[in-house]
Amino acid sequence: MPNTRSKSQPQKQNKIDFPKRKSTRTLCQTLVKEEGSKLDSVPASPLSSKKQVLPLSPRKRLGDENLCNVTQLLPCSPSKQSKKENIFLPTSPKGRTLLFNEHSALKSPTRSTNAVPSPLRRTEETPTSLQHHYPKKELVCTRLFKQEGSCYQQAKSLLHTAVPDQLHAREKETGVLHRFLQVHVCKEKPGSLYISGAPGTGKSACLKRALLDLKTELMGIKTIVLNCMALRSSHAVFPAIAEQLDQTGADRAARSDVIRKLEKRLTSKGAPMVLVVLDEMDQLDSKGQDVLYTVFEWPSLPNSRLVLIGIANALDLTDRILPRLQTRPKCKPQLLNFPPYSKDQLAAILQERLKQVSGEQVLDNAAIQFCARKVSSISGDARKALDICRRAIEVVESDVTSQTVLKVPSACKSHSKPATELSVPKHVGLLHVSRVISEVYGDRMAANNTCGDADSFPLQQKILVCSLLLLAKHQKSKEVTLGKLHEAYSKICRKQQMGAVDQSECLSLSGLLEARGIVGLKKAKEARLTKVFLKIQERDIEHALKDKILVGSILSAGL
Repeated sequence: MPNTRSKSQPQKQNKIDFPKRKSTRTLCQTLVKEEGSKLDSVPASPLSSKKQVLPLSPRKRLGDENLCNVTQLLPCSPSKQSKKENIFLPTSPKGRTLLFNEHSALKSPTRSTNAVPSPLRRTEETPTSLQHHYPKKELVCTRLFKQEGSCYQQAKSLLHTAVPDQLHAREKETGVLHRFLQVHVCKEKPGSLYISGAPGTGKSACLKRALLDLKTELMGIKTIVLNCMALRSSHAVFPAIAEQLDQTGADRAARSDVIRKLEKRLTSKGAPMVLVVLDEMDQLDSKGQDVLYTVFEWPSLPNSRLVLIGIANALDLTDRILPRLQTRPKCKPQLLNFPPYSKDQLAAILQERLKQVSGEQVLDNAAIQFCARKVSSISGDARKALDICRRAIEVVESDVTSQTVLKVPSACKSHSKPATELSVPKHVGLLHVSRVISEVYGDRMAANNTCGDADSFPLQQKILVCSLLLLAKHQKSKEVTLGKLHEAYSKICRKQQMGAVDQSECLSLSGLLEARGIVGLKKAKEARLTKVFLKIQERDIEHALKDKILVGSILSAGL
């Protein structure tokens, strides 16, 4: 392709003359003049007319020179300080905190007197520096959480089942415990005490309170508290006590060696006294009752340094299960029985707890009296009464929460009422307590159904409960193994010409009954050795099961 370019000398490229850029000093002066004409304020300081080469980095420019790159007068921070000038004074304000109380006053951080003056004029100061020039606005209180329901939270926290500072209607029993501990533990005299009573009558609570009251007197005493329900077996109590006495290797040693070392430690002269508390002592039931006999025999050994306190529900445990203790007076323990609470005592306990709620009373007196009468007529369990009242408060609290919207409380506008007094949006009445009692003590054999009289409780589970009830009566024992329960269940099914499930499905049915709160299970290595026991009273089960013709015939026929 022919070359069309000219072969002559290359021409020189023409230069384009761009307009000269104004210096930054001139731009700054122009901006200052325009702003000064608009705002009648302190006149700007005259800039030096002396020409000066400015550094490129704005950080290296100080004072008025730092305004050269500012296209418009924006709020800015003070000029850069040295390390010595940048040290905060100890009186400098701390970071702001959120205030959740409407009565707390909002405080703005004070300005430091040693602050470096800003190169800007008064009209160019930052907004934080001008906050004192604005008129004070009225404080608007906005609560992040709802005002309603705080009285319910306080009432529920007071209805706990922990050990209170003062046990009502148990002054006599607490005095007996104080005297026993002072005579036997403080004076180093070996002995044993057996505390009996129904659940919720204050056995463990009174003992804990007595130990706390005599804490200074029991400083040099080794105190061991064990819950026998947590032990793997009845014989596991010996390694547990040995471990508390700092005897290593007790869990791997033979049972006879562990017992021999324990007896040597508990009878050694000069050793400190040992106080052993065995809660749920009836769980130490074993073949021949060798564990219970061994434990009750320790305080009667020569030079014994042991004081034993056992707690159980059975009133006649030492007479019925341990008859040989009657033949040896030294081994026979001192007895202390806790009777069930009466309706007046339960009502006094509930009222004493609820008196601590500030403001109006959450529970009506009629509801408290009704709860006390109902619980005292069935079990006299103080923990059950506290739970019923707490659950009734939760029912009302959920109703109030669902009906209340988040709003600014009226207390922010008017402070006529004191801050500690809480208003009760809705009182807990007799109907709420009655509803909870029907759920707790009602017919747990029937599920919550919506089909009127239709019974949704499965028939196989009913037959299994009947088998457990009949087997417990026949063996005169509360606990039965799953193998024997399945045999009785299969026998009843054959009598009624019904199909029976196998042993694995029987264990599944027992698990469903445990979830309903009707029976309890004690798992074992083998499924057939799992112990099953009733968790509610037999008369309640009989009353619930006799409604149906088939179940009534099973109970009447027996095994």
